[in-house]
Amino acid sequence: MERLRRGSWQRRALFGFLALCVLWIVGVAVWFVVALVTPPPPEPWEDEERAAGLHHEQVDAARFYVPEFSRTEKNGTVVLRYKVRGQDDSTVADFLWTYDITVKPEKSGPNEETYRDRFGEARRTFTVVYEDAGAEIDDKWESSARITVRAVQD
Repeated sequence: MERLRRGSWQRRALFGFLALCVLWIVGVAVWFVVALVTPPPPEPWEDEERAAGLHHEQVDAARFYVPEFSRTEKNGTVVLRYKVRGQDDSTVADFLWTYDITVKPEKSGPNEETYRDRFGEARRTFTVVYEDAGAEIDDKWESSARITVRAVQD
């Protein structure tokens, strides 16, 4: 009689353990399926890029730049900061070509140019600050620079 009770206790423990294993496997399978069908969250700067008209889906070029900084101010103005390295295909000229900025620049300082245009309902201001102070303007297009974009919604 004692032998039957001990065997039934062990049997119940084994069935309980197996049930927990099955539940764990089902849980992992459900988690895996949910992870596969859930899209990844958007990058934190994508909303600002869309508002400024600089999101990669809004540009005809096959390439795009990723901002180093993004912020939406209280009045709705979007601020994006980019860094171009001045080497290979990361130049001011390439940045302007990528985003189809064809307006003439205004000289706003010895190493600074400002471009103003519109994209949809946004007035955009591109401020290019060249890091090579002694370069001629033609050389500056190939030098490194910080580009700040401010987009104000009308």
